[in-house]
Amino acid sequence: MNDTLNNTDVTTTAETALIIDTETDHGRDPRPIQVATINVATGFEWMKYFNSGRSISPIVIKVHGITDADVAGLERFDLDKFELPAYLIGHNVRFDWRVIGRPSASLICTVRLARAAFPEWSAYGQSKCIEQLLGKGEASIMTMAAHDALGDARMCYLLYQACCTRLEIAPTDFAAAHAISNKATPVSKMPFGKHKGKPIKDVPISYVKWMIGNIHNMQPSLHSALTKRIKAEKIKNAE
Repeated sequence: MNDTLNNTDVTTTAETALIIDTETDHGRDPRPIQVATINVATGFEWMKYFNSGRSISPIVIKVHGITDADVAGLERFDLDKFELPAYLIGHNVRFDWRVIGRPSASLICTVRLARAAFPEWSAYGQSKCIEQLLGKGEASIMTMAAHDALGDARMCYLLYQACCTRLEIAPTDFAAAHAISNKATPVSKMPFGKHKGKPIKDVPISYVKWMIGNIHNMQPSLHSALTKRIKAEKIKNAE
């Protein structure tokens, strides 16, 4: 392969997992303009910029600093050109999974892992996790690279390793990490928005569908709860 997300320094893609992070061109219907991965088995880092085929929103430029000039003339990201391992790992990994085209891979979310490994923490945003893990002084050096795909991937890799240590599982025991990260904490009430505090079963179904379609960095446990609500509504209407 030429450029691969799995990195060809391992024998097969089944033997590893990739930490993944992306930066995008828009807040809605985002396309990747920077993709970075770290091979968990080897630590091998890969990063590349892409042209999404449209202008980058000024709003997201303020976040990651990547401009149209930076990606002018570059190729567009094409998932078909890449081989992926069985597992993808990321902080709110479902977002990056969607951005690169929803490949067939098992997802390990470090938000969920951190909640299981460090229940005493007060917040679980990635930069805050690193601060709680390392302390403000040391963390400030790493978090300066936030909103750069490779910088964020490095923070995620560190957090993933710390979670595995606390949970007493090997970082390469991806099946165990996947099982823990997919043991969602039930969400019964809306945590934010105009329906904050309202039981999810009572939130208008139109609003639930809007959230699923438009909020791409949603907590996995909330996404699961909203998806179940939509399924329940379909069953109800079919009766």
